[in-house]
Amino acid sequence: MEKVIEVKNLYKLYRVGDSVVRALDGVNFELYKGEFCAIVGTSGSGKSTLLNMLAGLEKPTKGEVIISGVHIEGLNEDGLVKFRRDNVGFIFQSFHLIGTMNALENVALPLSFRGESKSTRLKKADKMLDLVNLKKHKKHMPNQMSGGQQQRVGVARALVVDPKIIFADEPTGNLDSHTSEEVMALMQRIVREQKKTLVMVTHDNHLAEYADRVFHIIDGKIVQIEDNRLKQVDNLPEEDKTGEKRKHNESDKPDGKRKSEEREGESK
Repeated sequence: MEKVIEVKNLYKLYRVGDSVVRALDGVNFELYKGEFCAIVGTSGSGKSTLLNMLAGLEKPTKGEVIISGVHIEGLNEDGLVKFRRDNVGFIFQSFHLIGTMNALENVALPLSFRGESKSTRLKKADKMLDLVNLKKHKKHMPNQMSGGQQQRVGVARALVVDPKIIFADEPTGNLDSHTSEEVMALMQRIVREQKKTLVMVTHDNHLAEYADRVFHIIDGKIVQIEDNRLKQVDNLPEEDKTGEKRKHNESDKPDGKRKSEEREGESK
């Protein structure tokens, strides 16, 4: 599998008065292409700090963040802006849609920073809104859409730049439980179909079940990594675990049992 993100010995220290707070305390992990990862922790656990480090929004005190072979901790601000523009899509908790733009225009907006023509931007945005099942809402303004619809616009906006990585910060934090499930299922489907790498921060263990792997963070340290893919395999019937179902047909039956059934059929 292609390695997309590699974090090595990552620290982030803050000085508060006479004491030092370790927001991140020696974090190490790797993420791969097409993987959906959830970083789970309570408020103050360091999960948002870790996401900011991965996105290049904060500099680490110590350690390495390597994305697609690039050491982003060593990039200057201009380099980071270019890197994010070319490689990253963001999904925010509060949607961050422009109120004076309709759904189509909001999705097309990131492409304007790449210098793409208006016709090309709108064509790509139109396709993305189809992908997130908003065919009938393309001309709607944000205040004409529900929270779930607005977040679908946010997902389309993150995808329109064809990013290698999508960062999602509490993407369902402002949604009710039913709508949250719909948005999570959408994100999971897109990751699998388009082989994107998605890193989501959440405090909700239930929503984290949609991810392939779950990183539990406490006091700046990753204390546990769960692989939900192993759980899915464990829940399969025994014959499915090899990737093939047994064929329950006549050719699978022992000769004696098959001939016995044939004789019974003839007698009837």
